[in-house]
Amino acid sequence: MNNSVLRLTLLVLAAFAAIGVQETAAQASLSGDVLSGMSEINEKDVRATISFLASDEMAGRDTPSPELTIASAYVAARFRGAGLIGGVDGSFYQTHRVATVAMPNSDIEFKIDGVSAEHFGVLAALDEDFSFIGSVTEVEIGDDSSAVTFDGAVLVDGGEVSSPREQFFFRRQLRSLKQQGATCILIKVNADSPMVAAAIKATRPRLVNPRQRASLPTLLVSDFDTSKLVSITIPKRRNGDAEVRNVIGVLPGSDEILEKEAVVFSAHLDHVGSQAGLEDPVFNGADDDATGVTGVIKLADAFAALKTPPKRTMIFMTFWGEEKGLLGSRHYVNNPTWPLDKIVANINIEMIGRPEAGAAEKCWMTGWDQSDLGALMAEASDTAGVRIFEHPKFSQMLYRASDNYSFVEKGVVAHSFSAGSLHDDYHQPGDEWEKLELRHMTRVIQGLFVGSLPIANGEVTPKSSRN
Repeated sequence: MNNSVLRLTLLVLAAFAAIGVQETAAQASLSGDVLSGMSEINEKDVRATISFLASDEMAGRDTPSPELTIASAYVAARFRGAGLIGGVDGSFYQTHRVATVAMPNSDIEFKIDGVSAEHFGVLAALDEDFSFIGSVTEVEIGDDSSAVTFDGAVLVDGGEVSSPREQFFFRRQLRSLKQQGATCILIKVNADSPMVAAAIKATRPRLVNPRQRASLPTLLVSDFDTSKLVSITIPKRRNGDAEVRNVIGVLPGSDEILEKEAVVFSAHLDHVGSQAGLEDPVFNGADDDATGVTGVIKLADAFAALKTPPKRTMIFMTFWGEEKGLLGSRHYVNNPTWPLDKIVANINIEMIGRPEAGAAEKCWMTGWDQSDLGALMAEASDTAGVRIFEHPKFSQMLYRASDNYSFVEKGVVAHSFSAGSLHDDYHQPGDEWEKLELRHMTRVIQGLFVGSLPIANGEVTPKSSRN
């Protein structure tokens, strides 16, 4: 055995040891360079990345929030450390300003017979200052009272409302009061009510929802005697804007022709934030979708570690606002930094940390029959010992449910890759990184790396079946 063969053999063995994978006949066909890149995707780094992104300190990465901004800076730092270049004129950030709204947190008045009375904050305000002086009508929500009309402020009992789900349906029930003539709603609660925590959260800027119906001014108060004269002042809501940013890193292709074409790896960085008043207030979003972001970061590490970069350009992205309606990815495709007709595939990664029973080290693709991307990647990923397949239930159901569909609407071959299920912790505080199966997650990222290499090197080009 000559020295060069010996060195390659030792490299292969070391790479498999680092990856923690039993070598198979198929895996033995992988080159030393590929194995070196594959070894960048290891459980130790996956744990370090995911445990930061899904930590309580990230407060659920709501859009917009300071924590989401911090998380985007972290992703940019990791892209920079991998040796990528910024995808927006040298910057890693594609910035955008979004309209926000926050409830007033000062100058609120609630008086009974001219004497200040206790209140716990505002759940809803208008675009103009509101004031009221007069009597209050007590209303029992749930009664068949749609024919009853009011003229002024009404009082409802919110003492039994606790969970976020109950709050949602309770506030929906209040909508009919406007049609019945109410001009203001007072909700009777105790100081420890979760609705008080919701009012505190409402003072922080959140995205404006243009589809949200105009609401009535709504104030949380203690119980009081409705026979007395009441005066209420609720300042207008605070309208503003906030900066959000997609993070984009680029690894230029090594072929002077194919470098003009790109493969995009993406995941959404945002989640749904936190809810004060709960025993566990943080919706960490570990599986959804800190796992996908971790996958994008580690894929960047792996591709950048190759001695010869792929022939096609590799673009790595994380999006804001997926949970608010695919907003970040839609902003990107409407303001692309790379010609959309030169993106040969978008490989979007969603929830890869908690496999279904019997599906460890396997990965399914949404919209399987919409292109041949899944079949192409499955053939290559088999050499890494990771199976990519069509899920009998979720592949079709979730094709339009994630950021890939923003690209699909623009004619790009784009699919989401998942390696889990809609488990009981989906969009709940229990979606913690400690519940993830990190070996499974690590192996799936390795499979996506090897599975995408033939596309990255221009050996194959995915074709859409939509046309």
